[in-house]
Amino acid sequence: MDTSMLGTLSQIAPDLMEEVELRALVLERVAALAPIGRRALAARLHLAEREVRSAAEALKEAGCLTQSASGMELTAHGESLVEAARVISRGRRSLSALELTLSRKLNVERVCVVQGDADRDSSVLGEVGRAAARQIRFLLQDAQVLAVSGGRTIAAVAQAISVAAPMDVTVVPASGGMGGGVSTQANTLAEQIGRQLGGRHRLLHLPDGVSGEAAPELCALPQVREALELLRHADVLLYGVGRAMELAQRRGMSLADRDALREHGAVAEALGFYFDAQGRVVGGASPALRPESLGRGSRAALVAAGTCKAEAILAVCAHHPHRLLALDEGAAQRMVDLLRA
Repeated sequence: MDTSMLGTLSQIAPDLMEEVELRALVLERVAALAPIGRRALAARLHLAEREVRSAAEALKEAGCLTQSASGMELTAHGESLVEAARVISRGRRSLSALELTLSRKLNVERVCVVQGDADRDSSVLGEVGRAAARQIRFLLQDAQVLAVSGGRTIAAVAQAISVAAPMDVTVVPASGGMGGGVSTQANTLAEQIGRQLGGRHRLLHLPDGVSGEAAPELCALPQVREALELLRHADVLLYGVGRAMELAQRRGMSLADRDALREHGAVAEALGFYFDAQGRVVGGASPALRPESLGRGSRAALVAAGTCKAEAILAVCAHHPHRLLALDEGAAQRMVDLLRA
């Protein structure tokens, strides 16, 4: 099978091709490392053991490999497919190497990289959303709280979450309303994600940017206070990141304030805060969250796409720990280059 055909199939059925690539990668690596157990192979590939187990079971049913106490080995039929598997899995191996590098350098438990660059191909954003959506259920347990930010990237995650067995979870917005498009605001996405997961949601009736005397008064309202308490004790935080100056301008920040952010080296914006390249908070505020609490008591999951986001992703990863990082190849490769510089 030539690479042009693989590219076409990836565009026609990207979700199916991901599974094909995973099975091809497992088959090709078993050929090289046999006999090898599923846990050891998962560690080698920087994949969740459940993913390797699923692919291995499918290959076993297809007559491609056997499983014994010593580990997995290929059958004669599996051996005949190794060369084709190498062609199919080549791209996946490259992405796996990026995932492993970023996981080690950033101390992120699970890094998911999808092919492409959202700066060049807008459809890649949807692929990143799908990658994050597949992982988010595994971060959550029943009776837990998921906090979600707004933005186009988290909207892509919301659209990709499949309606499966309902989860006893509560989804809350990680920020209030920002004006602009309602479809990408945190309140809207919290409702959508809560519905897709089969759980509940709460709305946060609190405008972003509220300050001064108005903030404590609004936060004291019962309908606001309940959502804030859930947010502050969330078990999982799902959010996106933006470039600092771009977000500051989009949100109507004054020229003087933008100049101050630039002087302080702001490169990233997330959840209302601005970060410099070392992960220090250099501006912004949130009536709902404190910067020192981000990612500390919750399992943080960051989703971003595009080469242009690389520096911003590194900045927030430097500020607080993450359990999940989902991004595209463009951002991942640029991040590795920046880390090596």
